[in-house]
Amino acid sequence: MIRRLAVALLVALALGCASSGAPAALATTLPAAVPGSAILADWERIDGTYDTPTEHVRYALFVDPQRPALYRITQYRVSARAGAAAASAGRDVGVETLIWNETPGLRGPLRCFAEQRSRDWRTLWLVAHSSWRDVAPATPEYLGNMIRAIEIYNRVQREGHAGPPVSQDQPRS
Repeated sequence: MIRRLAVALLVALALGCASSGAPAALATTLPAAVPGSAILADWERIDGTYDTPTEHVRYALFVDPQRPALYRITQYRVSARAGAAAASAGRDVGVETLIWNETPGLRGPLRCFAEQRSRDWRTLWLVAHSSWRDVAPATPEYLGNMIRAIEIYNRVQREGHAGPPVSQDQPRS
């Protein structure tokens, strides 16, 4: 009986921490389709956060030095703010998204990935296991992710953190 009570208490504490509205850090393991950490180490990274009445948004934008006017990778996580109702409008709160401009300059949909975290009762208080799944273009989830990315780009530009200026001798995206 005491053991069951202790396990229930640990589970409740872990669930409370996971849903407390505290901003979750961005994933460090990215989808296999995007450049690895050795390549990204040479790219400019623009990190930021902002709050809406119901959400906290944490993002990282990656600028390839070969394409200085383009965010090749957009990574973000939306968390519900403490005491706020979960956001709607087709947006998954707590799910991390990564948008990858795999072929800049060519027409076609951007690659979009959503992180999937899984926990089981034995690892509830440990780091969640995560993997990435492709989000199909033209689906409501894909379109919602693109709208969120545009919201982030607009906010970054308004704040004056829109990346390095483009000189005449550098290629445009």
